[in-house]
Amino acid sequence: MKQPGEIRHLSAKDDRDYLLDYQTLNVDDLEKAPILGVPFDNASLDEAVAKIYHLMEEKDKFHHVLLLDPIKTMAVRKGKKLHRIAQKASLILAEGAGLQWAAKKLGGELKERIPTIALMMDLVRLCELRNYSIFLLGGKEEIVEKVYFNLSRHFPGVRIVGRHAGYLNTQRELLVKESIRKTSPNIIFLAMDFPDQEIWVENNTAFFGHAVVIGVGPAMDILSGKVKKAPNVFKLKGLTWLWRIMVRPWRLIRLSRMFGFFIIVAIKSLFVKKKK
Repeated sequence: MKQPGEIRHLSAKDDRDYLLDYQTLNVDDLEKAPILGVPFDNASLDEAVAKIYHLMEEKDKFHHVLLLDPIKTMAVRKGKKLHRIAQKASLILAEGAGLQWAAKKLGGELKERIPTIALMMDLVRLCELRNYSIFLLGGKEEIVEKVYFNLSRHFPGVRIVGRHAGYLNTQRELLVKESIRKTSPNIIFLAMDFPDQEIWVENNTAFFGHAVVIGVGPAMDILSGKVKKAPNVFKLKGLTWLWRIMVRPWRLIRLSRMFGFFIIVAIKSLFVKKKK
């Protein structure tokens, strides 16, 4: 039985079962769970991977996958300038805590939260099995090199056809775009700050070919080992948020911004109740 996010190389039997899972899942018409005008896809982790698998198989155009938390949702909600990003996305997944609560309050449902690391690991494993190619872009040079090393070590058959740091001047950006165009990767993991990575995707669609572009934000820092995951004692007590604040005190600012999200959802939920 596979464990989401587990880093390991699969045996032949695991390979067959793993692919069969995604090939048989029906994800052509995932239900939507709107939150503040953002049409989230109501998908489990397996369904999210299967949907991305289907998008890669189509090979008709590039696809943008959005992973949102409450703060990012506030930035791309209906009425905001960046709402166009959500409207253009091929798949919108609930990455952050609080979104399941919000969907329920607004009369919808989200099956589960989709952790970025778990999604990435399942996709890397899938790419190894299907001989799909990956392009890593974002973060500092030592971070992306460490991620490349870790993935290559745990997934010996994976094809990482390009890797570049995310700090781009004009000349380096042109080289990166040309490299993406020439290598034609199936998946691009893009690790920049929000909303820089989303705007960069929007402005450079001509270079992506048929790739699925996924903004993974700070996930590469974790995969590189630079930022440690929360210890089990914090996870078991539901205090992952406290661990993150301890290792990154500036996240207190993000925490304060979340209050606005919860207040708006709570107010809108009152109107939902009245309609019922």
